[in-house]
Amino acid sequence: MEENIRMKKEYSISFDMFRKAYSVFQKKYVYPKSYLFMALFLVIAVIYIFAAVKDTSNTFTYVLIFLCLAMAFREWYNPRKIRRTLVDTVREMGDVTYMLKVKEESIEIETVMTQTIIDAPDSDVLTEEETDDYSEIDELPEKSVIPINSDLTVQECDEFFLLYIKKQMFYIVPKLGFDDSELEIMRNLQ
Repeated sequence: MEENIRMKKEYSISFDMFRKAYSVFQKKYVYPKSYLFMALFLVIAVIYIFAAVKDTSNTFTYVLIFLCLAMAFREWYNPRKIRRTLVDTVREMGDVTYMLKVKEESIEIETVMTQTIIDAPDSDVLTEEETDDYSEIDELPEKSVIPINSDLTVQECDEFFLLYIKKQMFYIVPKLGFDDSELEIMRNLQ
């Protein structure tokens, strides 16, 4: 027999919500480390700048200054590039519907349906029947089972909940369409 299901809810995540949620994830886990390394490289660059001012004949010092500044720029740029690439990928995925099941010991999130528009002339002008002609149903990935334990962190934002697993993986659960008792179940997951 299946474990006792406390809540079962179908939902989808808009492109804007994903962008906001990923920014929240980056602010919490990616940017602090990135800013620390960026500051470290800038401090080392300043030290080498002072060394270059004292001894202008040492050209290797200039190479090290350039290298430190390049590494600091990389630490600043890479998280933004990753976010832009990931957000573009999510935009291309199209509409995806998920099923959330909150059980006593775990949370299950599975993809119910995903539909991508392919080679359509102009999807804004197509009727619903014409859109079906240009769409394809993608193969569904396996469901994710998240144990409710100390590795799970739930962060509540204005429009959604973020479920973190060990700072490496996150899931977005929008609040839209949830009643008060379901929101309370989400708040009490930890």
